[in-house]
Amino acid sequence: MDRAVVDFTRRLVQTPSPSKREGELAALVVAEMKRLGYDEAYVDAAGNAVGRIRGREEGPGWLLLTHLDHVDVGDEANWPYPPFSGHVDEAGRLWGRGAVDIKGPLAATVYGTAAACAEGPPPRDVWVASVVQEELGGAGAARLVPELKNRVAAAVIAEPSNLQVIYGHRGVARVRLVFEGSPHHAALSRSADNPNFALARFLQRLAVARRHRDPVLGASSITPTTLHADTASANRTPGRVTLILDWRTTGETPAEMEAFLAELGRGLAVRFEVPPLWEHGELENTPGVRTDPDHPLVRQLERVRREVLGPGPRPGLWAFATDGRYTHASGIPTAGFGPGDPTLAHTEHEFIEVEQLLAGTRYYAALVKEEPQHY
Repeated sequence: MDRAVVDFTRRLVQTPSPSKREGELAALVVAEMKRLGYDEAYVDAAGNAVGRIRGREEGPGWLLLTHLDHVDVGDEANWPYPPFSGHVDEAGRLWGRGAVDIKGPLAATVYGTAAACAEGPPPRDVWVASVVQEELGGAGAARLVPELKNRVAAAVIAEPSNLQVIYGHRGVARVRLVFEGSPHHAALSRSADNPNFALARFLQRLAVARRHRDPVLGASSITPTTLHADTASANRTPGRVTLILDWRTTGETPAEMEAFLAELGRGLAVRFEVPPLWEHGELENTPGVRTDPDHPLVRQLERVRREVLGPGPRPGLWAFATDGRYTHASGIPTAGFGPGDPTLAHTEHEFIEVEQLLAGTRYYAALVKEEPQHY
């Protein structure tokens, strides 16, 4: 099986699947599920690749959830190997865009589930799904989760975690602020009319402002990212400067976010736009995952990890957001586990260690042989 898992991961990496162009990869995943003997394998109306192995008993079962899409490759000249090569180097690292986020974990779920069922059906149904547009906010998961809600007792988000059990992550919001001024010749240097000065004062206040804190998820983070000024002339001040904030939330409501920004913007010519919860697009606002670290599902995942892989890190949190926000919000107990180093995701040095890939495959195989502990 080991060679087959690696070969399948290489084929996945060799099949580009940027967001909104995942069709070829979905077909490849479904074909592999069928070849491995899944009871059902299909591409749904949203473009998600979905497989099912029927269990011996009635009742809700497992969902192992990944996604199909990946981010842009960036500058190909910075890659040590071509980004769609699937090259395996002498150190046992499989390289390429999507190798760790998310095609290695995807292959591990597909093959781990098949291996578990080689000797007979699992106790409960196992759903293995890889969805579209996770990198754009989760349109695929938003379509799939309501369809499976009553058929799934527990969801395992198979994003890379360095083989650590994960019980949550913060939400993500993108907020727009527009600083207004009065354009004029730069030689006049009217600071009161230049929105860059208001922006600077806002950022100084933001740097020292107290963030919202949750006892499980920790503190929120608010990071200025993109800036745009409505002038292209070096000797003309802008009339408007637009700032986007990446806000990693820990339970703040949109109203609380607006109040926080209003306080920071007091006395400044600034207006802001906080999107409503579950908004997608240029601006978004989706909640996080907050499963009790002592939840039976977390304890079960950690016990299986110790039994299969031995000592390791204690359960923890992801720094990034996942489609677990959809399963969690629907009431499905949700936790995470996946092979691969998450800090390599979205970089030009993305790889997954083959050793971790195979360890993750063994883990999923052991996990789905049990009934999910979801109460």
